[in-house]
Amino acid sequence: MTDIKNYIVLARKYRPKKLSDIIGQEETCKIIEGSVKLDRIAHAFLFSGTRGVGKTTLARILAKIVNCSNLKKEMIEPCENCGNCKSINSDNNLDVVEIDAASRTGVSDVREIIDNVNYRPVSAKKKIFIIDEVHMLSKAAFNALLKTLEEPPPDVIFIFATTETEKIPLTILSRCQRFQLSRIDADLISRFLMQISGKEGFEIDLEGCNLIAQASEGSVRDALSILDNVLTRGNPVKIEVIRSVLGLSDVGLVLQLFQLLFEGDVIRSIQIFEDLYKKGASIQMLSQTLMKLTYHAMRIKTQIDKDSLVIDSKTLKIIELICANYEMDFMVRFWELIQKYINEINKCFDEKQCFEMLIMRLCYASLIPTPFELVNNNDLIKDQEKQKNTKPPTDQTIATNHTQSASDITEDVFNNNLALKKNTNDKVDIKTQKEESSLSKFKFLVDKIEKNSEMLVSYHLKNSFRLVSLIDNKSVKEIELENISNSQDSKKILWKAAKLLNEETKERWMISLSSKTGDKTLAEYELELDRRKITELKKDSFVKKILEIIPESEVVSIMELGNIEISKKKDNNE
Repeated sequence: MTDIKNYIVLARKYRPKKLSDIIGQEETCKIIEGSVKLDRIAHAFLFSGTRGVGKTTLARILAKIVNCSNLKKEMIEPCENCGNCKSINSDNNLDVVEIDAASRTGVSDVREIIDNVNYRPVSAKKKIFIIDEVHMLSKAAFNALLKTLEEPPPDVIFIFATTETEKIPLTILSRCQRFQLSRIDADLISRFLMQISGKEGFEIDLEGCNLIAQASEGSVRDALSILDNVLTRGNPVKIEVIRSVLGLSDVGLVLQLFQLLFEGDVIRSIQIFEDLYKKGASIQMLSQTLMKLTYHAMRIKTQIDKDSLVIDSKTLKIIELICANYEMDFMVRFWELIQKYINEINKCFDEKQCFEMLIMRLCYASLIPTPFELVNNNDLIKDQEKQKNTKPPTDQTIATNHTQSASDITEDVFNNNLALKKNTNDKVDIKTQKEESSLSKFKFLVDKIEKNSEMLVSYHLKNSFRLVSLIDNKSVKEIELENISNSQDSKKILWKAAKLLNEETKERWMISLSSKTGDKTLAEYELELDRRKITELKKDSFVKKILEIIPESEVVSIMELGNIEISKKKDNNE
């Protein structure tokens, strides 16, 4: 049997071994270099950040810098030739201990570290404990580590790495020198991938590297893993192969779908999606691509620097065309809707069916005018009506008015004809009508009191009493109320309320307390009236469109603003 060489994946093969090899973390590297030059190395470091940005790599490089036998102050880089550098690279240095906290989370594991802390280094200058995924340690393990972490021996350094800083206790954080590693810029990753491909003897264009860099989301390790997968498909590497590996579809079809969604063309949008689906396009990736295109369009619309967007010229041209044809309010609504609908895909039993519904909903939503468009249309209609009113009536106008009048009469006849109405078994509750009539009169009287600036009396009449009966005859005018308040002030105001009604109506009113149970308070009645108005308003077609435009919106109150006139000043030159 022939020997098969063990292949080392690109993420391990090209793992940085010096500070100068690390990309995208220049600020952190400068601080480490400065602290080594000035001999101000902390006893505890914490490297935090998302996956694949260099946390563990920096920890190992720092361990080599501290222990390198041939380190030069002019250039803070490990020599890679001394015994300590070689042993750390091969993971067999006795003084550099790397622990995976994800698998060793208990107090016993931390006690093992504490016991070894007091022993001096065997061959290295410093004994270093690298704890990866430190946030996975238990609460008891963190507490056991506290004292040792705060005052370790002079030849001991702790280096922690984590992706979730918020899970680490503040008592631990306060004892460490913290470094937040940022995501690597997509342009940097793209250039780095070009270099690696060249070293491996593969041809790949910049556009393909840009796609991989975008898919990696700022993680160099993810980018190298994707590149590893891509390079197995042959040389040279074609853009179609990269799209296939990433689950992306033909960019031309996706851009066409994006444009048709804005235009509201349902049939062609569904046809393009069917074509993409047959070609094996990932629905999840397609959804993310549409969201990214919307994001790019909104950035361009707001006139943010286009050079910062990593997109090809063809995509940029289509997006700029969309930006020219559609306003910002429409694009904001499109973003909100697509985000809401895409979140539903993960919960749906059939992704394809759900995505088709997403297309239909977005297309029809794009046909609904935005609030700004409605306002503009209303202004246009008003101007047209004014122009019509200034012109003398023609035979056609008279005929139109006659037709409208006839239709109105027909509608009135239909509404008043009980034989044409739907036959419902619900009978009119005469008692309820009577109570509502009494409450309506009572409300009218209380409003008179309120207009007279007697707010305290009005408040108690609305909230502290239920109406039992109201008699309004020529001879008798009496109001019976049930007291539902424990406040003594509510009883005292009744004589004042009667006096105010006598003054306002010029008639004698009697207000008395009754032991009978009343129907409802005036405040409850007013609340019920508001609810009825809102229910009726929701049936209006215009309001329905507004509620559909703004997701999860609701009518909560109605306010009459009266007639608002906007006057426009004419230019003196006109």
